[in-house]
Amino acid sequence: MKFATYGVALGTATLLAAQIPSLANRLAAEMDTARAGLTANAPDDQRTAPLARLDRARRALDAGRVYLAAYLTESPWEGAKNFSLVKSSADITTSDAFLKKWTAMGEPKPTAVPAGKTLPAFVEAVAAVAEARGPITYHASRPYADDGGMFGGLYYLADSHSVMQFAAMIRGLDWPAAGQRPALRSITGEINAFDMEMTTAYEKMEKANHPTYIQASAALKQARTLNDRGQFAGALFEYLLSRYLFAPLRGPAAGDPSTDRIAASRGELPAGTDNSIAEMFLQLAEEQFALGGDSRRNAASVLDDVVPAYRVAVAPPSSTTTAAATAQVTITLVRWPFT
Repeated sequence: MKFATYGVALGTATLLAAQIPSLANRLAAEMDTARAGLTANAPDDQRTAPLARLDRARRALDAGRVYLAAYLTESPWEGAKNFSLVKSSADITTSDAFLKKWTAMGEPKPTAVPAGKTLPAFVEAVAAVAEARGPITYHASRPYADDGGMFGGLYYLADSHSVMQFAAMIRGLDWPAAGQRPALRSITGEINAFDMEMTTAYEKMEKANHPTYIQASAALKQARTLNDRGQFAGALFEYLLSRYLFAPLRGPAAGDPSTDRIAASRGELPAGTDNSIAEMFLQLAEEQFALGGDSRRNAASVLDDVVPAYRVAVAPPSSTTTAAATAQVTITLVRWPFT
């Protein structure tokens, strides 16, 4: 039975690889455009990290990990557009001038999905997450300009629009069919239960671990927002991302990762179903396992925690999860968005 399942998974992966040349070429072109924009417009001290992330995205693409490549491309792609607008707006040096620019650009709006186009759940999730940031970042950019200076205000103003542009771009790629979309549902119970787990851990953790907690908490907060809006693909993705980010604070992995375990985890996903959200994390596990060393802990977290959480989240809610939802603690983190 196991061998039959692996055969289905291998056949699906082979078919996918045969369908993606145009997708891979387009993604590679978007990476090249982002690299050129960063090289031309980003300050020297803010160029290294996004260029390194683009290198990582290109390696993922060359390895056939198209979902991971698309995910890694987002941040530097948006950054290239942001730095371009900042550089072209060097004449904006006063609050009045910024307000004029801010008003002229207006609050960003999402681009409608072409009628009849079916996208993998992963693509819809990443696009929904990006679009949720746009209006928030737009309205935050104005006080940021007053308190943090024109550079920061213009960067966030640009970012509020570039996230929408990325969502439109990624939806516009020629994505191959990923299978029948699972019946995604509200994951309020799962979010509340994990929020309570994280909060309990926060009360005991060392201060040095607070930045990791904040990153995971921000992703979970995003998951809650999307879930409340009924954007369940985006909510699921951010919930799983939160679990992935938080995993190192849970201590040693339950088991050692291996290529066989990754293949087994992939093979245990429902056949014929759009498991592209889980597949992105499995591609991340492959990348992290190949890096070796401490990165293998990240691969283990996908196998031990993220994929099992995915299977629970796409299944009907259990009574245990529902009960856990009744006890929750909410922490509000006051910070500039997405910094």
